[in-house]
Amino acid sequence: MQHLFESLARHAQQFPDREAIVTAQKTLSYADLQQRVTQLSLEFSHSKAQRLALWGSNTVDWIVVDLAAQKAGMTVIPVPLFFTAAQIQHLLQDSQTDLLCVLSDSAEIPQVLQPVLGEMQLQTQATSALFQGQLFSVQQLDASPHETFRAVAHPVKVTYTSGSTGTPKGVCLSAATIQSITTALSQALQSSQLGRHLCLIPFATLLENIAGVYVSLNMGRAVVVGAVNQFGLMSNHQFDVARFVHAVQKYQIESVILLPQMLKAIVEYLALNADVDLSSLKFIAVGGGKVSADLLKQSQQFNLPVYEGYGLSECASVVSLNVPEARKIGSVGRVLPHVQVKIATDGEVVVKGNAMLGYMHELQAGQTEVAEIHTGDAGYFDAEGYLYITGRIKQVIISSFGRNISPEWVEANSLSESEIQQIAIFGEAQPYLSAVIYAAAETSDAQLATAIQRANTRMPDYAQIQQWCRAPQAFSLTNHMLTDNGKLRRAVIQQHFQSALTTSAQQLATA
Repeated sequence: MQHLFESLARHAQQFPDREAIVTAQKTLSYADLQQRVTQLSLEFSHSKAQRLALWGSNTVDWIVVDLAAQKAGMTVIPVPLFFTAAQIQHLLQDSQTDLLCVLSDSAEIPQVLQPVLGEMQLQTQATSALFQGQLFSVQQLDASPHETFRAVAHPVKVTYTSGSTGTPKGVCLSAATIQSITTALSQALQSSQLGRHLCLIPFATLLENIAGVYVSLNMGRAVVVGAVNQFGLMSNHQFDVARFVHAVQKYQIESVILLPQMLKAIVEYLALNADVDLSSLKFIAVGGGKVSADLLKQSQQFNLPVYEGYGLSECASVVSLNVPEARKIGSVGRVLPHVQVKIATDGEVVVKGNAMLGYMHELQAGQTEVAEIHTGDAGYFDAEGYLYITGRIKQVIISSFGRNISPEWVEANSLSESEIQQIAIFGEAQPYLSAVIYAAAETSDAQLATAIQRANTRMPDYAQIQQWCRAPQAFSLTNHMLTDNGKLRRAVIQQHFQSALTTSAQQLATA
């Protein structure tokens, strides 16, 4: 991270008045940012704390605390805002956090944190004049720090994801790993000459934290910051495109990171509102799930500069990316120069270089990084070196006719239809595929059936949807049908809708 701090200092010296962080209320220059980070890092240096957990929405203070703590040599553990009280308590104990920073302009403790503070008997420390919020001393039951945590190269960040089990798992990242991806992305985007970046995804998400904030500040650009709902991200399954459009126009945004469902919503919105002006956008990065080639082509028709990428937390967020000079629709781009990728004999994508130190409690003494990351994703390279992700190795459906089918492939194709908002595909050991579909209440079954029929015409017969049922509500974190990064919890969905799918199959058999 030293290179990032040097970049901040250089920008502050050469362009002191250049905007660094823009909010609806104020603008922080590079000189202001450098001063606040330096002052707060000195305060943190006087503390005996080594690991700081950071809870708060997207604000200037979040960025300042994050950078200052790392500059002071502390490990930062971002706390996802969607975590339950039990998950937050697990995170604090698992990471052996000794200082919790709660960012809020109110003196009241956020409701989700109240049981955590009571259960763990957290003690308030003196607050700082450099940010709005409170610091709590965390007294661990096991006061002795993990020996392996000390023995390996010092993690500067531990990012937690609930994954597929719901139990948060900590990915430990070194300064060198984060700096490497920050530099690689900065170089990849240099020719695009980008201006303001809209921080649409919560900072506790590693992708926005690094590819959004660190890369922009490293390049001397500005980040536009605020509560994500004012920019359109209302929840983990609801995106208000009108608010997004307003934010892009108001702040003249040039880059943003989107999830596939957000891009789908934007394309559908533009189809109904042809006069909407998003011409300031120069680079829309899309990741976190497979994007259908049809959706990318539709994006082109609306002149949206969409560039698909691929990565994972274990590799500090980004592994490959399409860029203006090297772009191929359907691929996730060419591998960035800071990592190497190979395809295993079973088709799995394996990443080497710039990897995590390991998972919390699995760190090994003397280990600087995990040698190889087995991603669990299936993929291949084309003749020009573009990487394609076709699905998950363990999620490949084998039909009763012996066909191997990636559910993500079928789902991405189906999501090209505007009527289909979410879909989960099943069909293991069955002669056909079935689907659980969420659509808006105003969409009739007949309209949905027509949309499925259109989607099926683009697929071979063995990958067509033959039966389906509707989900009464969207897949979400609340009903445990999505992971924290928006991926389907297939086992949960299948179990919940098993009866409906069985009824649908019986109706199909008697038709």
